[in-house]
Amino acid sequence: MLKKANLIMLGDSITHGFDGHKDLEKNISYYLSKIDPQFNITNAGVNAGTITGNTERDLTFQVSNHNFADYQLATIFYGTNDFAHREETLEILGRILQKNIIIIKQENPTIKIYGILPINRFDGGIDNYHISGLAQYSFAELLNKLTKIYQANQIPVLNWRKIAPQLLTFANYVNALGDGRLHPNTSTYQKMATIINQFILEN
Repeated sequence: MLKKANLIMLGDSITHGFDGHKDLEKNISYYLSKIDPQFNITNAGVNAGTITGNTERDLTFQVSNHNFADYQLATIFYGTNDFAHREETLEILGRILQKNIIIIKQENPTIKIYGILPINRFDGGIDNYHISGLAQYSFAELLNKLTKIYQANQIPVLNWRKIAPQLLTFANYVNALGDGRLHPNTSTYQKMATIINQFILEN
């Protein structure tokens, strides 16, 4: 690990630190900085952020408005809002994600990028893994698409279902999520920060 590595965290409300009711000071970046003080963290997560959108909340805007030459590390943690709230196809999503990865690497060829897949959703009281979202692709298909894009760019992929299968399950999601469907509570954010820290150190 680089000493005092500058880390930028790109993402939506889960990166930002929203529990479904309010923004939390004790979010992933807060706990990550406590776990590993070698990180200088810029939390660029924005509530309702997507890959496919084109507002200040979204990936393209955030990439355009940060200088990645200033960072040694970056995490990309988007996708859940594309599934639930956008109508673009997975092909379009993949093209936009790929374009932004290229831009980041052009600004800083030595930056280490980590792809973080969306955490499990429980809209309607069920695991949404096999449910189709607004654009008629399933959550499982979204995770597969994101994984393929990241792997094609030699980016390590944090898949919560594989690395931390007990983080969010049908048995614990009501107590682990602040809104009982998607957004983590403080305790779960702390667990996520520990997992992300370990993932970065191992990759």
